[in-house]
Amino acid sequence: MQERPELTVIIAAVDDYQTIFEALRAVEEQSALKQLELLVVLNTLGEFRAPADFAALHPRARIIEVHRPLLLHEARAIGVENAGADYVFLLEDHCLPTRDCLAMIIARIREGCWSVIGPGIESGNRHSVDGQAANLLTYGQWMGYKEAEERHFVSGYSSAWRCASLRPMAPYLEQALAIPSRLQERMRRSGERLFFEPQAIMLHWEASRLRDICRILFRQGVAMGFIRRGESGFARKAIGSLLVLPLILHRTLRGWRAWHRTRSQALRILFVIPLLAIVWCAGELKGYWTRHGRQALRGVSEVERKRQPFVDAVHEPIRLP
Repeated sequence: MQERPELTVIIAAVDDYQTIFEALRAVEEQSALKQLELLVVLNTLGEFRAPADFAALHPRARIIEVHRPLLLHEARAIGVENAGADYVFLLEDHCLPTRDCLAMIIARIREGCWSVIGPGIESGNRHSVDGQAANLLTYGQWMGYKEAEERHFVSGYSSAWRCASLRPMAPYLEQALAIPSRLQERMRRSGERLFFEPQAIMLHWEASRLRDICRILFRQGVAMGFIRRGESGFARKAIGSLLVLPLILHRTLRGWRAWHRTRSQALRILFVIPLLAIVWCAGELKGYWTRHGRQALRGVSEVERKRQPFVDAVHEPIRLP
């Protein structure tokens, strides 16, 4: 009898097989593979365009076919519902775990203390200075650290989440997973605990060109603003709008500190970070006031999927070394 998995890795395959191939390969090369369940959530097998020998190539992968168009957060919520382990790991197609990453995560799961366990992040962008700047801005608070510790926030995606904490949130889980930082804040208020394990390393790729990075960050900001405002009235939206300038400064300083901590060399990064912070916060400002919530969530799903066309495939391909 096969042992119950300790961690279910969810891949939201809303595009085709080639888009998630490197993510599949990274999971299958994990040192803790025997403790893992691999769950691939997709629209239809026809759209997924898997090779005829998919089952032979990926024997540990379990497919969930939904037969309708899916956004990323919708596919992830379906994965949570169908997971066989007590914890789920939300894997992106452009953030890949190094070989011992998930073994480190499982070791922390076994402690039984934590509702969310997040990894350390390194930049997959080795060539694009703008891509490195974007990583420092968005993921820098988990870059360059050596000490494992309890944290207020960990990486939203590419982290392990306790299913017992997520499943009671249905039917609101889909929207909550669109902006997981907000979800972590809610869990923390309920007394749940988050842990940062920097020895569990994930490589994260941002787009390689500045204009593509700006497009992605703006749409992320719109969705964040929409979800954070909730059902707020005019007064609370106005206060949130006034806080955008301090938020730009906060994110800029956080990115600069990450630049110093990681000993990044390119001085251009220091100038790109505030520009990207402005774009990100401008999107969030729009999200506070948008009347098109579904469109905002669709927008962030569209820019977070299929990152490959926006990454320099020659100098920094989305692929583990």
